[in-house]
Amino acid sequence: MTSIASPSDARPKNLTGEQAAASGSLERRLFIDAGPGTGKTTVAAQRFGALRFAPESRTDHRAIIAVSFTRAATWTLRQRVRRIWGPAALTWPHRIVTLDTIMCDLLHDLLRAGLLRWPNRHTELTVIDSWNALAQTKWTREAYKVYVETADVKFAKVRLERGARVPLTEIRKHLAEGVCTHQDVRDALENALKDETMAARARDRLRVSAKALIVDEVFDANDLDIAIIELATRAGLSVTLVGDPWQALYVFRGARPDAIPALLARTGITTLALTESFRWRGQKQRKLAANLRKGHGVTLDPTASDALAGNLNVALSTEWKPLWQASEDILPLAFHSFKGGIEEAAATLLLNHLTRSALGENATYLADALMTLSINAPDAAERLNNELHQVVETLMGSEKDPVRSAYAKLTAITESFSPRRLRRPHAAHTIRLKLIAARLEQRGRLIPGLTTHQAKGGEWDTVGVVLSKSERTRLQGGLTHKEDTDRKLYVACTRARICTVQIATDTAE
Repeated sequence: MTSIASPSDARPKNLTGEQAAASGSLERRLFIDAGPGTGKTTVAAQRFGALRFAPESRTDHRAIIAVSFTRAATWTLRQRVRRIWGPAALTWPHRIVTLDTIMCDLLHDLLRAGLLRWPNRHTELTVIDSWNALAQTKWTREAYKVYVETADVKFAKVRLERGARVPLTEIRKHLAEGVCTHQDVRDALENALKDETMAARARDRLRVSAKALIVDEVFDANDLDIAIIELATRAGLSVTLVGDPWQALYVFRGARPDAIPALLARTGITTLALTESFRWRGQKQRKLAANLRKGHGVTLDPTASDALAGNLNVALSTEWKPLWQASEDILPLAFHSFKGGIEEAAATLLLNHLTRSALGENATYLADALMTLSINAPDAAERLNNELHQVVETLMGSEKDPVRSAYAKLTAITESFSPRRLRRPHAAHTIRLKLIAARLEQRGRLIPGLTTHQAKGGEWDTVGVVLSKSERTRLQGGLTHKEDTDRKLYVACTRARICTVQIATDTAE
């Protein structure tokens, strides 16, 4: 492995001056403001390696840690680091993980130190994504909240304003056994950090275990994430934040993009901007992106629904439903945001079979579907290819009610490998198969459909955007990064290298 004498050494190949300055900056507190196509991932990877192989790392063996908010984002950054710096860059304790992993580390340290107590005094927790894999769900207005009382983690029953599909029967037993969700970890840690002694312990844990922290997509951070970042700065870590206020999409998860400028000011973080985008391959797209960022009004050229297959690489929308409604040439990678229903999970397996065959892509919520069906084998969807193809053939058949017949086959297949049972045929359960059947009738090329959340970080030559009437109006009036809907539209309109068009539709109003 080739090391470097200093993060500010001669510019690495293929980096612009801006990128080299950001990746090799000697600033210990740095914010890299990176717009679409400016090489954000490359710069984050370069900076990771520069810090990892700096001369002082020969004697300071604390970790260089990079974090993001999704497994997909961390996987991408991890692969980039390996490609640039080689596998030695990620030898323990250096790592690229989700911020949830850091939360788990800090909570476990508090438990082992005895400053915080889990029910039955567990000091090692089994942390899962959700309860769907462990307990049957049903619509209810009862849930629970996590709180800390005199160093004890406790769980209180609460009543929801709206009904939700949450498991009830086994959660308390699992919690007592030391099993919990990532959200439980976050809630417990957030409460614990209100105590000065536990906050000091967490700060010291960061100081002794880590030398540097790189946070990708910082504008997706919520209040707890921001508190951990600030804790790292107070612990004396080198802290690098990377992001773009125009691409903050996770407000629905509690993200606080509006709080980041105050964080930068409060912690004295220096800003370096990446302004040169390498994505744009045509003047028209370059001008569109510039006008959007300046808040100028824009109108996208329309494309007829019968010309989609020949013109577009992908179709985008702020939500899943308009993609299904806009054109049967579009094959969305999900029906809607996954809610955890058994019928939804089984239909997602079938959708995955189609997306894999037609697009070479997994359905977005395949992992959630397998978890809901209590399937642990990662290759389960592939092993079911033959059975799922029989369902597809039934949907394409000439039976009197092919959708109902296909649902019956899907029910039988599901029962053969899952303890979960689908309910009897009902329009609410078979509608997803009906949507798939309409795509099977198309003889031409199907276009992948994604929401802006799923498309973030991706790029294609030509992109079609499904817009509602209100969204068209917002585009024409000019966008601002302070509005959530505007940020979604900005992301959708800046995925194309060459051209972004509007998919003409009368249904997405």
